[in-house]
Amino acid sequence: MRIIKTIGIVAVCLVLFTGCASTADSPLGSLAELFTEAEDETAQPAAADETPETAEETKEETAPETAEPEAAPALPHAPPDGQGVLHFTLMVHLEGWNDTGDEAAFEKHAQKLRDMAGLFEQYGAKLTIESKEFTAGCIKWEDNVLLEMQERGHSVGVHADLGGQRRTSQRELTQGIAQMKRELESLGVTVRHVSGICSDKDWVRAALEAGYEATTGMVSYGLWALSEQNRPAGFVPYDTPMEGHAPYPWDAESTVLPWYAKSGADWITPSGDGLLIVPSGIGLTAAYEDETGNSNGAGTFDFDNKDIAVWRRTLNELLTFTDSGEINTYYGAYSLGSPADLAVLEDWLQMIDEYVQDGRVVWTTVPEMIDLIDV
Repeated sequence: MRIIKTIGIVAVCLVLFTGCASTADSPLGSLAELFTEAEDETAQPAAADETPETAEETKEETAPETAEPEAAPALPHAPPDGQGVLHFTLMVHLEGWNDTGDEAAFEKHAQKLRDMAGLFEQYGAKLTIESKEFTAGCIKWEDNVLLEMQERGHSVGVHADLGGQRRTSQRELTQGIAQMKRELESLGVTVRHVSGICSDKDWVRAALEAGYEATTGMVSYGLWALSEQNRPAGFVPYDTPMEGHAPYPWDAESTVLPWYAKSGADWITPSGDGLLIVPSGIGLTAAYEDETGNSNGAGTFDFDNKDIAVWRRTLNELLTFTDSGEINTYYGAYSLGSPADLAVLEDWLQMIDEYVQDGRVVWTTVPEMIDLIDV
């Protein structure tokens, strides 16, 4: 594996998600418990590894008899040439529906996904699907939509929504996301990536021990896992995941550069191997609202030409940050909890297809990104 180019950090911050934990032998019984814990609103943020380790400084009293030539100063990284290919997908979270308690709701959710996949396939486009309650729905109602999606060329991973509560232990986080992986794999799906694991615990180690190769959707709350001395300028002590929802990295240039991390204590510093962190892009349906600061936090937005215009400007900017010598990645974020108008979605796909036809954007699922980078 190779070290991905060091990411630049800029200050800004914002808001995101929640989690809980528990395990049991039954994949369905314990999962219900995973999402029913109430968050302890009075819990104070307890920073991980607050006291940085100190190294003993040593200094030679005398110069060696044969002086070594001084090393030349390190040269800065060359700027991106702006000629790279952008490997692109849409990350779709399957959440917000009563998939296990109401068969009709599950069937409607499943049809929405099938309709969306069918439209994407008309443009050679690929979804990166991340399932939450929908996995248990597939099992209960005996409709293996997720395996069908994989067989149709899309990818499927786990959206855990776990770890955001301070009382969730390291062991509970690891066992919880491992159980979700096993449950999804019971459908015959190959599971390689997970999202929704931002935590003050070592979520990098938890993901690796649970058998995942990559994580997506990383947001600012995950910075709590860093040792205090490793936290970037701009970090604030987020009281809850909802106060740390801004995708990380904060600067646009770094969002096209995936990197490996071995530990939550220093995960923003690229490593030679470990868990692949694929940075998140802008929202599919809330691009305009996020850009103008009109997000209402409700998760439902009008998806229209204003969003598509923001997407075009974003892609034009991102392509200037790509490098022909790197694997450049990006994805849009979307929850199927609030289905988008398929007519507008097709307009968006047609816009993306312009870049595909020019050879600057290639539809690539997250597992395919993993394989491209792991060389």
